[in-house]
Amino acid sequence: MRNTFYLTGNKRGDIPITILVIGVILVCGVALFSFFFSTIQMRNNFSGIGMVEQLDSQIEENAFYGTSPGVLSGNINTAINFAKNNRVGNRICDCGNSCNDYATWLSQAASENGIPDPILLLSLMMQESDCTLNAFSGSSVGLMQINLANCGNYGLPSNQDDCKKQLLENPQLNIEVGAKILKEKYDAYKNGKVFNGCSNRGITYTEWDAALRGYNGWGCGYDSSGNPITSQDSYVEEVDQRYDALKNVGSYLESDRTVGILWWAKKSLSFSVEYKGSP
Repeated sequence: MRNTFYLTGNKRGDIPITILVIGVILVCGVALFSFFFSTIQMRNNFSGIGMVEQLDSQIEENAFYGTSPGVLSGNINTAINFAKNNRVGNRICDCGNSCNDYATWLSQAASENGIPDPILLLSLMMQESDCTLNAFSGSSVGLMQINLANCGNYGLPSNQDDCKKQLLENPQLNIEVGAKILKEKYDAYKNGKVFNGCSNRGITYTEWDAALRGYNGWGCGYDSSGNPITSQDSYVEEVDQRYDALKNVGSYLESDRTVGILWWAKKSLSFSVEYKGSP
């Protein structure tokens, strides 16, 4: 007697597989929709203009120069070259063809004076002069706007004409003197000092915030017409927020381009492209 076997599909087993396949397709579809919707939103928003292209270009540049994949640390060269082409907190870094030289000098000055991050010096330099080599306000000179009252100190000549000439023609010296002054203010005020300014703020600054405040001055300044310069009261906050934004320029996730772009946009651009601070 011949045994005959009939092969039939296990219909009950097919149902969970079908549900699983449909579920995977739905999840992928939602993920793709979310990504494209977010990208469109960024491109339509003022802060998204040119951002993707900027970041893609930076990723390619890092890859070309051999940067290891993964999370990039805050990088002074990346930050200063970004600030050359993008307004960060109402400021730009007009460093021309000297951006990488400035980055080197900022790094050296920070290291030699115990300043925790050269990007903090970059933010300060942008606040003072927009990185303009020959900036002159009448009493302050160059990239870091060194006040001529400092002539005769920090290795500068006592004669103001000679002092001014050196500060304008030697950008490395200007940065070094600015770093020395900032560190001197840190040592003097790091334990805390109350600032009132022109707005009677009554805020106590400590550590490097106190150093920044000391760099700009603790009193209330007046313009040529005798009006108080209230915009200087937010000096520390503007430098700090720009510093935070510039640090993040070099810290987005290179290993996952999509995650990196979206994270960086959310973290940085709300301030770095358009900060409603005082000029």
